[in-house]
Amino acid sequence: MTRMWWDFRPYLRGLVIDALGISKPPKNPAPPDNGPSIVVLPFETESADDEYLTDGVTQDLTNNLARSSNAVFVISADTAFSLKGTKPDPTKLGTELGVRYILRGTVERTGDQLGISAELIEARPGATLWSASFDCALTDMHAVQLEIVERILGAVGFELESAELDRMTKPPTSIRSVEAVWRGYYHMRQLHHEDLLAARALFQGAIDNDPNLASAYGLLAGTFTQEHTQGWSLDDSHLDHAWELASTCVELDPDTGVGHGILGVVELVRGNWREAVKHQDRSIKADPCITWPHAMRGVALTMGHQRLEASRSIRRALRLDPFPPHGLLMALAYINLGAGRRDEAMRLLEKVRRENHDNILVRIGLAAYHQREGDKAYARELTQQILQINPAITAEIAKNLIPSLDRIHPGSEVVRYADDLAAAGLPRDADKTGEPR
Repeated sequence: MTRMWWDFRPYLRGLVIDALGISKPPKNPAPPDNGPSIVVLPFETESADDEYLTDGVTQDLTNNLARSSNAVFVISADTAFSLKGTKPDPTKLGTELGVRYILRGTVERTGDQLGISAELIEARPGATLWSASFDCALTDMHAVQLEIVERILGAVGFELESAELDRMTKPPTSIRSVEAVWRGYYHMRQLHHEDLLAARALFQGAIDNDPNLASAYGLLAGTFTQEHTQGWSLDDSHLDHAWELASTCVELDPDTGVGHGILGVVELVRGNWREAVKHQDRSIKADPCITWPHAMRGVALTMGHQRLEASRSIRRALRLDPFPPHGLLMALAYINLGAGRRDEAMRLLEKVRRENHDNILVRIGLAAYHQREGDKAYARELTQQILQINPAITAEIAKNLIPSLDRIHPGSEVVRYADDLAAAGLPRDADKTGEPR
C-alpha cells in the first residue's frame, strides 16, 4: 500500500527542527565574530564549607561580564557549573563551547576576608593572557568583581565605560546578605525540593538584613514559582506571592532581570503569553547570558503559535548552554517527541530522571509515554514515584503541569496525557479527597 504524504510528516518535522538548530545543542559552534566570547569556569576552594562562596563568585562574574557590553558573549553559568571538579583542556573546551577566552580562579576565605586569584586564558593556544590576585573584605566583593570584569575586557581590547559599571546590579550592603544570597544560589542549583526551601529561607534572610536588595526579592519569588510549576506544591497562592515579590523587585530596581523573568513565568502559567514575552525580553536585556528566560520566551511564543520566533529563542538558549541543564533537556525532549524522534526524546527524559530523584515533570512525561507504548509496569512504577513526591497529584493536575501542553500541541497525542496517566495509576480528580498539600 502506498504511504500517504502525512506518514512522512514526523520525518519532515525532524528535518525542520534540525535546520532550525533546536533538536540538540550545537556541536563545536564557531565563536562570535563581533566581539569577545568567554566562559567563567567554577572558581575553586580548598574548603568544602566555602563552596557556596566560589559558586557565588562564579555566578556573579558571569552575569557581570554579560552585562558589561552587548558585544561580549558569555556562556551560561549552568553549563559552567556542569564542569565543576574537572580540569578541562582550554583549547578543547574553547572548541566545544565556541569561545575564545576562559576565566578560572580560586577563592580562599579567612574570617570575613577573601583572597581571590583569577586567570584569563586564550583558548587557542591555551596561553595565559592575564592574571591577578585580590584581597578584600566580603562586603567589598562586588567592587572586586567589577574590577576583574574591567581588567578582563581591557585585556581583550575593550574598555568598560563607567556608565556600564554603574548600570550593574547594586550589591548587598551587609555580610549576612552577601552570604545569604550566595548560599541561596548554591541551593537553587541543586534542583531538589528541600534545597529550594533552604534557598527560600536564605533569600528571606537577605531581605530581612537588606530590605532594599532588589535581586533577593526576585530570587525569593523564583522559589515560589518553581515550587508551583514543579508540582511540589499545589497552592495557587504561590503565584500571587511570587507576583508580589517580583513586582517589588522591579520597583526597587527596574533593571533587575530576575524580577521580570519571574513576572514572565507567572504570566505564562496564567496563559498570558504576550505579557510573558514582554517580561522575558526585559529579563534578557538585563541578564543576556541566563538561559531560562530565553527558554520561557520560547515556550510563551509557542503558546501563541509564533513558532519561528520561538525556535530562535530555543536556539539562543542552546548556544548559551551547550551542556544543557535539566529544564532545557526536557524542552529538547518534547521538541524531538513532536518530530517523531521518540527514542531521542526518551533518552533525554531518562537522563533527567536518573539525575534528579524528585523531578515530577520528567516522570509525568515518561509515565504517559510508557503507558501508551505498552510498558505498563514501568509506567506504574513512575506514577508511584510521583505520588511519593507529592501524594496530591492527580492525572489532570499532572497534565496541566506541562507548560500549556494543550495549546502548544492541539489535537496531538500528547494531549491525551490525563487518560494515559490515570491508566498508569494516578487518580482522577474526582477520586481525590482532602485538601492538596
